[in-house]
Amino acid sequence: MSTAIVNGGNGSVFTPSLVSWNLTRLCNLKCPHCYLSAGKKAEGELTTEECLSLMAEMQELGTEMIILTGGEPLLRKDIYDLASAADDRGLWVVMGTNGVLLDDRVADKMVECGVKGVGVSIDSIDPEKHNSFRGGPNSWEYSVRALEVAKAHGLEVLVQTTVMDFNRDEIPRLIDFARDKGAWSFNLYFLVQTGRGQRMNDLSAGDTETLLSELVDVQDEYRPMLVRSKCAPQFKRIAYDLGRQGLESGGCMAGTEYCRITPDGDVTPCPYMTVTAGNVREQSFTDIWNTSDVLLALRDPDRLTGRCGACEYKELCGGCRCRAYAGLDDYLAEDPACPHVPTGVPLEQQSILWTPEARTRLERIPIAFIRNKVEKGLEGFARGRGAREITIELYEEGLQGSGRAPAFEGMPGFVKAERPGLE
Repeated sequence: MSTAIVNGGNGSVFTPSLVSWNLTRLCNLKCPHCYLSAGKKAEGELTTEECLSLMAEMQELGTEMIILTGGEPLLRKDIYDLASAADDRGLWVVMGTNGVLLDDRVADKMVECGVKGVGVSIDSIDPEKHNSFRGGPNSWEYSVRALEVAKAHGLEVLVQTTVMDFNRDEIPRLIDFARDKGAWSFNLYFLVQTGRGQRMNDLSAGDTETLLSELVDVQDEYRPMLVRSKCAPQFKRIAYDLGRQGLESGGCMAGTEYCRITPDGDVTPCPYMTVTAGNVREQSFTDIWNTSDVLLALRDPDRLTGRCGACEYKELCGGCRCRAYAGLDDYLAEDPACPHVPTGVPLEQQSILWTPEARTRLERIPIAFIRNKVEKGLEGFARGRGAREITIELYEEGLQGSGRAPAFEGMPGFVKAERPGLE
């Protein structure tokens, strides 16, 4: 049996718990910020048989969740076979789609194949602005329909928004929109200038800091829906400094718990990083994960340089490795989107106790890598509050989505459960 590697001299085990898989470059839209420069199908995309073999390796390595995306994954003819095979291996399947093709028939197929949830991009409340940004007429209407159809069929929905100058002022209304649609999570992506996004302007470091602080502030208002930043791991630093919720979110996972597979088999630490750790046609995914120099470097916080290397939050946050590479051509450099100046004072690391009731609640979270992030986040929340023990009351206060915890085991869209008529 394959195993995840123990590396770094401190006994840490690194498992590809979450894999984002660009199954195809083919897409029915042409978004100007697309990191994959999607549109036409790529030559030499992995075959069905190659994909199935990769899933076997993922299962052996301990992968728990897989994101099937593109391009547009629904344009791949074997998408349902792949989703079903992943589900059969115990992988939790989430599909990232622009929603244009997601109707009742497709939603039925997703449920039948074991898909647990879908992420759909909504970048503006204004349909014309969204359509212009996404490069397709009526794409806003299709995407909104996709959210509603998916929810109606018992799939959990995640609203994904990429923030830039053109929609910065709409973020509060977009969060309200996501809540009104019954979203599991609102995920706000901060642009990384890669792919077609190289031609676009990111928010300034100061504007990013302000917006992240706003996200920390509004979390309690929207619970149990999660409000999360993506590609901005300093969210964790801000939450810690304010003693607020959200410490189970953020932190750069690239190469430690997370990686991406491209349509033609390249393995990269993250979808937004073009640095290749290896190709699954040239060596096994297991060997790449366990031995790649790129991935091994990302697993050692002491190899970070600049402000990130000197930062007291480097193990909590780590900075965005993709943004460092896109901006400074060095994935170990400081994150240019973070304005924090290291203090040189280490964070307090006293031991935190758990009451039996709080520990029982934690164990209801079925996916191990999410459970571990929640555990570390709540302990950071407790330290920020000066608490020495996590009680059920502090658990409820500190975990934004805690109101859903008792329902985890039976939730039809996000947890594998018996469904009438399905084996």
